[in-house]
Amino acid sequence: MINLNLDEYQQEGLYLILPDSSRLMLTKEVIEETFGKWRKDSAKIPLRVQEAAEFQRCQICPLRSKGGVCDAIRPIFPFLEIVDKYVSFDKVTAIFKGESKGIVHVSDSTMQEALKHVSILSLIHYCQNGRKYRKYFFGIIPLMSPKEVASRIYLNIYWLHKGRKEEIEKVVTRFSEEIRQTSRNQVKRLNMICKNDAFMNAFVATQVATEFLSMDMNSVLEQSFASIESSPQ
Repeated sequence: MINLNLDEYQQEGLYLILPDSSRLMLTKEVIEETFGKWRKDSAKIPLRVQEAAEFQRCQICPLRSKGGVCDAIRPIFPFLEIVDKYVSFDKVTAIFKGESKGIVHVSDSTMQEALKHVSILSLIHYCQNGRKYRKYFFGIIPLMSPKEVASRIYLNIYWLHKGRKEEIEKVVTRFSEEIRQTSRNQVKRLNMICKNDAFMNAFVATQVATEFLSMDMNSVLEQSFASIESSPQ
């Protein structure tokens, strides 16, 4: 049984109770504070890595011409030392606090599933190109399965574009292609700096969710709703 003092989870973000019972906070405030401290010690990442082609901005980045290291790596660098102690399927307790007041989501999870929160932050909030898709992630709980994430994204797209089929198809196609590209580039960067696979597989799991969008989502949703209706009361 998990016993939690919910007063300790007031900031929006993800909290992990790790296998050694230590706690890792991945809230926006902590990420920014930790990154600021980490940035002062650039020696932690060798210059050859920082200058590598994989670490530069993507071709579709609006700041490509300005050069520099990709912004999407920002919520990852400061926590590498801790996360690299674990592998993808190490068990953790994940506590997610979203925008809703008084609601905390708690789940027995794995490192790769829980760290989807960081991959979403990286690809949608820190990525200069991905920011334009933030509205489609409204209501997403990172502890959802990839299929559930895809369904919620699709419903958000459907609502925001008022059910206009051709417009929705264009948005879904562009969104899927661009997230696929930025996600793959992130995995290439992580391959250069990670000792273990937890962060990398978190990005793969998020990419899987976007791949669902390339399917016939109307059929996927119909099947999901049908399974609910046919389930025992």
